[in-house]
Amino acid sequence: MANTAIVIGGGIAGCSSAYALAKRDIEVTLIERNSEIASAASGNPLAMLYPRLSGDDLSSQFALDSYLYSLAFYQSLNLPTTDFSMCGMLQTVFNARELSRIKKVAAHNYPTSVLQYVSHDEASAIAGIPIDHDALYFPTAAWIQPKNLCKHLTQHPNITIINTQQVSQFIKQAHGFEVYSQKQLLATADLLIIANANDAQQLLPDLPLHTKAVRGQVSVLDSTINSRKVNTIICSDGYLSPSAYTAQSHCLGASFSDTEASATELRDVTPTQADHISNLNKLNNISPALYQDLKQNLTGGRVSYRCTTSDYWPLVGELIDGANLTKNPVRPSASPESLPWISGLYINAAHGSKGFTNAPLCAELLASMICGLPLPISNELVCQLNPNRFLLKALGLKKLAKAIASHHKISG
Repeated sequence: MANTAIVIGGGIAGCSSAYALAKRDIEVTLIERNSEIASAASGNPLAMLYPRLSGDDLSSQFALDSYLYSLAFYQSLNLPTTDFSMCGMLQTVFNARELSRIKKVAAHNYPTSVLQYVSHDEASAIAGIPIDHDALYFPTAAWIQPKNLCKHLTQHPNITIINTQQVSQFIKQAHGFEVYSQKQLLATADLLIIANANDAQQLLPDLPLHTKAVRGQVSVLDSTINSRKVNTIICSDGYLSPSAYTAQSHCLGASFSDTEASATELRDVTPTQADHISNLNKLNNISPALYQDLKQNLTGGRVSYRCTTSDYWPLVGELIDGANLTKNPVRPSASPESLPWISGLYINAAHGSKGFTNAPLCAELLASMICGLPLPISNELVCQLNPNRFLLKALGLKKLAKAIASHHKISG
């Protein structure tokens, strides 16, 4: 059994991974390149916790599993009400396509404690303001204060933080993993978890991760007497938070734009007026009255670069030696055990805009793999998250990629 671990990256993926190991008595060193944790995509004013469902497909199963797990997890932390509120959320029908999706989801007869289809009158009563459209209502959906959450998770006595260090490489030795910043040795440990989002590919040059940076901007609006009546998160193609977390401002978001910025290129984090206007237009879809009420109340915003993959599934699991497999490919009929695994090397990354919903369950998945415990999700979902999937498919090993969940052993 492994006794020590290094986690690279201090966002929600890294902090939840560190916490999942720390509570199993593994000593964790968390390395963050910025001066404090939750400084990049995990540093927005608020994060919204809700699932986007489309029916009974695997992505909906993962979204719902993650949502229910993260809510129970955050409740277990006993966070102050200023940091976490299960205020509920309305997903409103703002066009014909959304109406079709919402009706399809509602037809699956989920428990009413998870979601309900509500008329526009019922939605208005729940929201506290007039809502023009029918909606899906998630009574336990929530918002959370990201930076305070990450600080809370990393206050575990088994976690040590190293700030202001950019990891440039790692080496696996007989005694474990060595992690370096240029030529400076930062830490050694039995296990290594890579959780540094858009920087992960630099550390794994021989394993195609197919990640891309997606620019997102949130807008902050001063509340008004009318907007303070909003009781829940309201969502269309964007979202508006209730003003309860400060009683004075709303979070409105979020814009999306793919960037071709390279991993080493400095990314512009200056909010733009165009993205503020885009967010305000989404507010107009939620409520034209709120749009008129709040459109002059813009007080600020924040830009970050989310990390996502080409197939929109996160990267979670143990990693293989990409160079070794490319040089010495196995047969398509080979067993997962025959692959060149780098024992003890894991990744938890590429959660896009859903990190605070997905990452805690993925951290629990990694901890279960590491400690040889039953996995918290189905084998089908483990295969979808397999971080080696792009290389395996490129080498004609698609069948093997789908069997990867059977590779489940204790590391260390």
